[in-house]
Amino acid sequence: MSGFGRLTCRVLTSLEEIDAVARDWQALEAASADPLSYFQSFAWCRNWVAQFCGDGVRPYIVTVWQGETVVAIWPQMIVFNAGVKRLETLGVPHSQYCGVLVRDRDDAQVRRALREAAEESGCDVVLTRSVLAGSPLQAVVGHMPQIAGSANVASMLDLSSFAHPDAYVAQLGKLQKRNRNRRRNHLARLGDLSFGVLWPGDPEFGALVRLCAEMKRRWLAETGRFSSGFAMRGLEDFLAALPGDRAALEGACLSVLRCGDRVVALELGFLRQGHYYAFVGGFDWDLQQLSPGKVQMDFTVAWLIEQGVGSYDLLTNPANYKASWTNSSIAVSGHARALTWRGRLYASTWLPAVRPALKRLHARMPALVERIAVFLRPVACILLYV
Repeated sequence: MSGFGRLTCRVLTSLEEIDAVARDWQALEAASADPLSYFQSFAWCRNWVAQFCGDGVRPYIVTVWQGETVVAIWPQMIVFNAGVKRLETLGVPHSQYCGVLVRDRDDAQVRRALREAAEESGCDVVLTRSVLAGSPLQAVVGHMPQIAGSANVASMLDLSSFAHPDAYVAQLGKLQKRNRNRRRNHLARLGDLSFGVLWPGDPEFGALVRLCAEMKRRWLAETGRFSSGFAMRGLEDFLAALPGDRAALEGACLSVLRCGDRVVALELGFLRQGHYYAFVGGFDWDLQQLSPGKVQMDFTVAWLIEQGVGSYDLLTNPANYKASWTNSSIAVSGHARALTWRGRLYASTWLPAVRPALKRLHARMPALVERIAVFLRPVACILLYV
């Protein structure tokens, strides 16, 4: 514990310390009234720590107090590997937005206390990925150097102007309407379409969350993609354990699309103060030509409008399909501040140059392997048949 003027800073480093401030954390969530802070919520952070911390990863959650009232929480973690100790956003790679909960976003003294606590972590580098423009965290870390190539956007569909799903459909272009109707009609030939939203506590919730993850893993395998988040063991257990409240329209919920008795598409999302995060979707790969995932998205958007939800968030990394579904965006950036020579090497070389190069190489691997195979095939034939 350290003092900072009229404020007191405490760093939480264990599950027991996190549980001890549960009510204070949840009270700050309500007071901050930030719909874009789900990944800083007690439910998300507590469950992530319980499932994934250990083996070189431990929580470093900065809390700032004024008397007995918590006024800021910055959920972070210390990650140690390859000889570099990093202070990162708690929940990476699963947490999609880096953020901080604050009672008063204009309190400069709180921001300074948060920065001081990060610098006292004993890490080589402070790393904050996916910082939303205009967010309270940007005011805390905006002075840090921006990571080269980290510029990104979060794609969203603003639903606030649609009083009814029909109003949303009416503003679509003719081609969009035709394509969506065609997809739905073609899929319905397999059986009557039914759509519903399940919540934690529903008998099928856990099993279908696991099926959603399984569908996503198959899509990754079939398309030759790699996801560090899905490579972590225990992801399904973590997702299935997240809480949600049907009456309050808060927390985890699962969109389910069926053709007859067959589940053809799923989407696990999170609701927070009228904002919906489309976290992970999956569909029956054997029906890929019928686009069941897009049909499910159509039903989900209609359901959100009926519930009065104001936005459908497709998260970061632009894609063609996201462009056709969204009408607004928020700029996202990454920042890194080196605290030691190891941190400087990491921030100046690994992050902006080596890591992106390795990712590009990984993305090209299937094509490279095929080219090598084509080149070596005649040689193999000669060796076998001479």
